This record gives sequence, structure tokens and C-alpha cells, in this order.
Amino acid sequence: MLSILDRKSSITEPKNLEEQALFLAGRDIYEKLIKGYTEKQWGRYCSELQAFIIKRLLLRFTFDNNYFNDRWQGIPIGSYTQMVSRLLDGIDVRLNTDYFDFSKNNPGIAGKIVYTGAIDEFFDYCYRELEYR
Repeated sequence: MLSILDRKSSITEPKNLEEQALFLAGRDIYEKLIKGYTEKQWGRYCSELQAFIIKRLLLRFTFDNNYFNDRWQGIPIGSYTQMVSRLLDGIDVRLNTDYFDFSKNNPGIAGKIVYTGAIDEFFDYCYRELEYR
């Protein structure tokens, strides 16, 4: 097991997300937990992303398996799947459906749809393609 000192890299002033993650978590954690997910999520190499993005992740070096230190926290009885299923009970859910095609072909229902895609695409890239996801 690595000590906190062992996880640090020689980087002192991180210039991008990759360097910031190496500085905060070390190479092993970066390569196993951060790199692949981050590059898939952002569609860019970690070395092309700004360093501050990784600070959104809560990195703790403790054996406490609770994600937050809140007084009131827990997992829904049954599961998150059961909770979401109950929330969506009676609601028409369509997966793998292109929002833009669907709303064009169903103009009366389009105002009652929850759009979960890229916000820049929703507004037809009027402010260019946004760098965040």
C-alpha cells in the first residue's frame, strides 16, 4: 500500500488535468481510475484538459467507504434502480431515441420531453461547441 508521500509525483505546478491528477493521486490511481474514464467522458486526452477539472473529484485517503461525511446519508431501500423505477412509473421512457428527430416528428409532445444530451447541441451550437460535458 502506498503512503500519502509515495503517491505524490515530482510535478509541482500542474499544467493540465493529467499532471494535476498525478500530483493529487499518483500514477497508479490516475492510470487505473481516472485516465480512461475522463478521456471517454470528455472525448479528449487528459493532457488537453485544464487542471482545475480534476479538483471536482473528491479524493480521500481513508478506509471509510462513505462518499460524503454527511450526518444523513444512505442507500435507498431496495436499490437506486428501484427508486428510479418508481419515480418513472407511468412515464413513457424512450431509450436510444434521437431527441431532434423525435421532436420534429412529434411537435405536440416535444415540450414535455426531458432532454439529457449535450446542452450545446440542444441550442444548435449558437455559442460554439462547449468544452465541458
